[in-house]
Amino acid sequence: MHRAFPFPLLVVFLVLLRVDAQPTLPVVEDVEWGPFRKQCRQLIQTLDKSNSALPAKTVSQLKALLDRMPDDPAAAASAVQKVLDAHCLIAVNINAESRVKAARGPAEIQLQLDQPTMVLLKIQNEGGVTHALRLYGAELVRGDERGPDRWLEAALVKEPFPTELTGRRLEYRLLRLTPRQSGKREATFQFDVGQGTQDLGYRAEVPILFSVRKK
Repeated sequence: MHRAFPFPLLVVFLVLLRVDAQPTLPVVEDVEWGPFRKQCRQLIQTLDKSNSALPAKTVSQLKALLDRMPDDPAAAASAVQKVLDAHCLIAVNINAESRVKAARGPAEIQLQLDQPTMVLLKIQNEGGVTHALRLYGAELVRGDERGPDRWLEAALVKEPFPTELTGRRLEYRLLRLTPRQSGKREATFQFDVGQGTQDLGYRAEVPILFSVRKK
């Protein structure tokens, strides 16, 4: 059972702590520029319509990279990754055997209590998997499964993205988080692409510590 810690503040915020966050994520090579460019533009447009827009400087950097035809598409794809990766909460890797593992990304995320906010996932798909990426966890609200320990709503954003993975080596997806309880709490995010695809040694699980401040 998690215990809540009251804070005498007027504004309610949930601050994501950078516990075990990676300073950088590995750059994925052999990325097909055309589809990758299109998907990144969809990301920017979707975030712009939400309360989770990327910083103006970041958007400006991305548009400068995406709005021109590069002489070196591989270098352009690497440059886009380096800009987006700083805002990724979690990196998911699917190996050639379809085994899924996940790691904490470098992003510093701030969420407001009861306010849905979108965060970035980076997915490296070495196995070319086209199944849906599944997300679950003991602290995550799932349909009618509610209770004192299930305090965080988390869902992969489907529009404008397909439910299934594209099978390409790299894609970014959006994860919508909505905290429903206050206090210092931890949530574990678990991923797979079907029965038996979790990586051995619990490496498909990412525990993240949050602190919810409440007036």
